[in-house]
Amino acid sequence: MNSIKEFFKANDVFRRFVKRLKIYKEFFHDAKDYSKYYLEMAENEGNPQYRIMLLVHSLEKGMCMPCLRPYGQQKAFQLKNILEKYGRKNGMEFEYDLGISALSAWVVFFDSNNWDKDNSVSVVEKFLSDKPIVYKAGRKEYVFPRTELEHGSFTDIMLSRHSVRDFEDSELAEEDIEYALKLFVEAPTACNRQMCKVYLVKNQSVINLLNNTVLGVAGFNKSTMHYFIITYDIAAFDFFGERNQGYLNAGLAAMNFANGLHSRGIGSCFLQWANKRSEDEIVRNAMKLGKSERIAIVLGAGYYKEKSFIPCSDRRDIKEVYKIVE
Repeated sequence: MNSIKEFFKANDVFRRFVKRLKIYKEFFHDAKDYSKYYLEMAENEGNPQYRIMLLVHSLEKGMCMPCLRPYGQQKAFQLKNILEKYGRKNGMEFEYDLGISALSAWVVFFDSNNWDKDNSVSVVEKFLSDKPIVYKAGRKEYVFPRTELEHGSFTDIMLSRHSVRDFEDSELAEEDIEYALKLFVEAPTACNRQMCKVYLVKNQSVINLLNNTVLGVAGFNKSTMHYFIITYDIAAFDFFGERNQGYLNAGLAAMNFANGLHSRGIGSCFLQWANKRSEDEIVRNAMKLGKSERIAIVLGAGYYKEKSFIPCSDRRDIKEVYKIVE
């Protein structure tokens, strides 16, 4: 029996065939789990917490765009319906309170801009009439943290970073980019394989393509935003157990890079690369990426303005995210 196993192990064609089967099998289970537990299915099972968070973020983000306009009626009405249906049930207190606070901030924002109210705004106002406001939701002013960056501790610098969507109209200095790149290459990487790269897009046709392809950039001041594309190489990975390593390694490197940019006065916003395969292929071809190279993250960046508006984005208490396995 051992001799048969050794024979097949020594046969490269057969060994690679078996590895490919295992890869397909594990990806199939990933797809099975994802389709069973993704956000809409969770909501259908009575767990709307992440839908609430998504709607809250959407309402807050709309208050921070450079070109303001009446917005969010449909999403605010949807959020109201969810909160009304589920209430402040055990285990969902944070999401419920944040949802109420975001709706209140949205109504106040509507009033402050003297926008015409439709029926959905009135319905939300009535729903909120007897609800306490727990969190400061909506938007807040972000002042360029010059003191923290120049004289602050490591903690001061890290805590002073927030995602921004409006930037100064200026080119990025090469020395500032190189500083962030030094941090990028020092990020943890699986077995030191260093499979991630950063691309700064300057080709206008590719920029136009990204403007029309990247999800979530509507409302950004795209004329002052620089695109950084973070990629990984599938060729770096050896077996099915490493199928998610590309995103992990790219995420670690991208966070180092974003913090490096921040420490040099360059703000950024992580833009989700969640496009269809056909769109992904068009962008990769336009960028002339290698056949095994994949886009993991898009980063919009530019020098901070002295003042700008950002979502409040209240965070959970650390007691909610830290667990001890005993």
